Amino acid sequence: MFDEVDKRFNEINQSFSGNQNSISLISKAYEFAKKLHGNQIRKDGTLYLTHPVEVALILSKLGFDEDVVSAALLHDVVEDCECNLETIKQEFNTDIAEMVDCVSAIDKEKYIFDKEDLYEIQDFQKASIEEQSFKKLIAIGKNNPSGFCIKFADRLHNLRTIGCFEYSKQLEKVKETEKWIIPIAKILNTEYFYRAITNECFKIKYRISGTEFLEQYKTYHKSNASNIEQLTLKLKENFANTCVRDIKIKNVREYKVYKDLSKLFKNINISKVSQGQILKVTNYNVYLLYKNKKYKDVIGQILNIINKNLNQDIKIIDAKVGTFTKKPFYQLEDNYKNKYNLYVMSISDYQLLRNGTLDGQNNELLDEDNLDSLDVELIKVATRSGETKFIPKGSTVLDFAFKIHKDIGFGFKYAIVNNSKTKSPPYTKLYEGDKVEIVVDKSGNGSTKNNAELRWLAYVNTDFAKKNLIKWFDKNFEKR
Repeated sequence: MFDEVDKRFNEINQSFSGNQNSISLISKAYEFAKKLHGNQIRKDGTLYLTHPVEVALILSKLGFDEDVVSAALLHDVVEDCECNLETIKQEFNTDIAEMVDCVSAIDKEKYIFDKEDLYEIQDFQKASIEEQSFKKLIAIGKNNPSGFCIKFADRLHNLRTIGCFEYSKQLEKVKETEKWIIPIAKILNTEYFYRAITNECFKIKYRISGTEFLEQYKTYHKSNASNIEQLTLKLKENFANTCVRDIKIKNVREYKVYKDLSKLFKNINISKVSQGQILKVTNYNVYLLYKNKKYKDVIGQILNIINKNLNQDIKIIDAKVGTFTKKPFYQLEDNYKNKYNLYVMSISDYQLLRNGTLDGQNNELLDEDNLDSLDVELIKVATRSGETKFIPKGSTVLDFAFKIHKDIGFGFKYAIVNNSKTKSPPYTKLYEGDKVEIVVDKSGNGSTKNNAELRWLAYVNTDFAKKNLIKWFDKNFEKR
C-alpha cells in the first residue's frame, strides 16, 4: 500500500546522500508521519501520506536542510492527527516544532472570537479562522522564515492536485492564494515559489477560456524540444573549460508568456493565441552559473564566447533588468526566432534568487499594519530621523502617522514633507522616497491631544488606520 510513497520518499533521501545524520532525522520524521497518517485518504483518492512526502520532495530538490524537510513531512500531523507540538519538540527539536506550528491552521474547536477585531464577525467564523491562521503564519514565520517555504510547497502541491474539487472551490482557493501566499512569496523574493504558485493559479482560472492557449504553449515547447537540446549541448561544449560550473535552460511559465503577450498585443484574446504570437515573446530562461569569481570578471568572457563561437546559432539582441529578479540579463535569439533571457550569476546568487530572502531582512514588510495590504505595491517613506518605513502605495500622511504609532495618528496636526516650509494636510498623498515629519497637538500637561474627526475616514487608505479610527468612533460615540 505504501510502496509508491516509499519510492518517492527515497528520492528525498537521495538528496542527502553522504550525510547520515540528515538521512536519519528525515527517515525518523517519515516513519513518524506514516504512523500518524496511517490509512488516511485525500479527496483525490490517494494516500494522505503522499501529500507531505511531495511537499518535502519539493523542498529537498531546492536544497533546504534536514530540519525544513523533516518539518515538511510532519506539517499536517498537528492539524489532522491530534499530535501536539510538545511531542514534536521532544521527538525532534524546537525549530521543527516551530515550523510545524507555523503552517498549522487554527483549530476551529479552540478558536476564540475576538470582538475587538473589526474583521471578525461570529456569523462568519470560517473567514475569521482563515484570516487569523494566515496572521499566525506570518507572526511565527517572521522568526523562522523557512516555515513560509513549507507553506509555499504545501500550497503548490495542493493547487496541482485540486482537480477533484468543484470548480467554485478551486477558484476560492486561488483567491485565498492570491491574497496571502503570492504576496508573501513576492516579499521574500522566493522566485521559484512565486512563479510556480502564480502559474498554477493562472492555469486554474483559465482552465476553460485558456484551453487553446495552454495547448498552443504545450505544442510550441514540444516541437522546439530538439532545438533546446542542441543548444544545451553547444553551450556545454563552449563553456566546458571556463568558470561556468552549471548550465540550466528553463521554460518561461505559461502565465508569464501570456502576460508578455498581453503587453505586446493589446486586447489579445487568450482563446485565440497563435504559435506565431507565442514566438514573439521570450519562452526560455538560460542560466550560466559560475563559482568563486566576480561578475565583472565573468561576463566579458561569456559574451565574447557567445559573439565569437556561437554567432552562427544565437545572437544578443538586447540587455535588460528583470522586474522581479532585479538582475541584469541579455535577451538572445536563435535562428528559429526563439527568444531567451540569459542570466549570468554565481551559484550562491542563483540559490538565493530561487529560494528567496530567508534571513529576516524583509521581515519589516510583514508588520502587523501591512497584513491587510500584502497584495498592494509598497513604497519606502522615511521618518524625520531617517528611519525607513514601508507603506502601501497611495497612502496619505495621516496613514503614515498611524503607521508610526496610533497615538501619533490620533494626535495629527499637520505634516512636513521633504523639509518643505508648507504644512501638509492629512489627505496629502505620499510617494516613493518621501521624508515625512508628523507634527502632533499637545494638551496642557504635555500629553498628545486626540484630534480625530469623522472626515478622517475619507483621508486614510490603509486598513490599519481605518481600523483604529473606526474602533475609536465606535467606542466614543453613542450608537443611535
